This record gives sequence, structure tokens and C-alpha cells, in this order.
Amino acid sequence: MKKAISSLIRNFLNKLELSSESDPLLNPLSGDICVQYAFVIKNLLKLNKGAYKTVLDVGCCKSPLTTIIKELGFAVDGIDLRPTPVLYNGVNYIQGNFLSTGFKNSYDVVVMCYVIEHIGLKGRYTSPEIEDGDVKALKKAKQILNPGGILILTVPYGEEKTIKPLHRIYNKNSKPLKYVYEETELIVEEFYKNNSENIWVKCEESEAREIVPTEDNFALGLFAFRKKL
Repeated sequence: MKKAISSLIRNFLNKLELSSESDPLLNPLSGDICVQYAFVIKNLLKLNKGAYKTVLDVGCCKSPLTTIIKELGFAVDGIDLRPTPVLYNGVNYIQGNFLSTGFKNSYDVVVMCYVIEHIGLKGRYTSPEIEDGDVKALKKAKQILNPGGILILTVPYGEEKTIKPLHRIYNKNSKPLKYVYEETELIVEEFYKNNSENIWVKCEESEAREIVPTEDNFALGLFAFRKKL
């Protein structure tokens, strides 16, 4: 499985005429991207394919995660504000604003990996300025989830802060996460921090929450929630 996923990622980057070395954010096998993608894939693999068949990947542009989800056996739609540079057979790409898009179908799983911290912050990824855009995105995700559906969510974690126009940093006291915790059933949560050797290691929530964030340094909060029946 690991070799197959690595091959998919290499092929995707080759089609974009990009190398992981030219932009570390495009290399999902290193850094915080690696941790987040691994969490998403691990939790998708746990699901019963008979009960969970359809996935929406929010913020799919230039991400190999959408194609990986397809190769794991799910029917997958991907949505992004920007047009996708590569079409992949069997993936339905939607260009549009997640908040204003009217979806014809509901989904068994919604994946929001490396995305809600940007929604509503003008100046990055062509996103318009929207007050509480992250909260509105989470509400929209819940609306289009089938009863019992799974929301897989990854976010920068630490001392709560907004670093415009880059991203927001969250913790359990943040309005968006409090909303999700209160309105769903938590399945699993994991926290990671970058240690002194620049290695991402699992840590306690209290340790992650104490990280004082900068533009490129923060902890990670990784979550899977189930929509209540």
C-alpha cells in the first residue's frame, strides 16, 4: 500500500511538472503534510466500505490526497476554489466556493485536511474575506454528511491566533473546534509537535496547546468525528 501511494504521488507531481524538492509543501512524504495525510488515510482504511462509500475532499487543488482516496476504493468528489491542474480518471472535480456550492449529493465522509484554517481569510488561495468562514465551513460539512457520516479534520494547533493572510491556529477553546466537539461524536484525536530535531512526534493535547505559533511553526490537531444519528 505504501509503495502504491508513493507511486501515485510521484506521478501526480510529474504531471504538474513540479518536484517535491522545489516546494516542500508539495511533498506529502515529509513534514506536517506527511502527518496529516497519514492520519486521513489511516482513518479511511478503518471504515467499512459497505457502509462508507462516498467521500468529499475539500481543498483538493494540487493535492494527491484526492487520487489516493479514489485508489483506496471510494467514490470521491474534490472541490476547490482554483481549477485543478490535473484530471484523474474516476474523480469528480468541482471548481467553486465550498460555502456557496449546492451539492446534489450527500456524503458518507467529508475530508477537510489543511483547509479550514484558510477559509474566509482573504489573500491566500483566492479566498474571499468571510467572517467566521471556518465555522460556516464546518456547519456546511455537517449538513452534507449522511447520518452517521465521518468528518476527518486536520488543523494547525497551539495558542489560538490568526496569522493573516496565511492561516488560523486552533485549540479546544476555539469557536470552530468547540462547535464540532459539541455537535458530533468524537471517534479519535491525535496531536503532534515538531521537536528540537525537526521531527514530528505525537504529544499530549496540553503540550500541543502550549505551542506559541509563528508563520511556519505550530502543532497539529487531527480529528475524526461521527455525525450523530
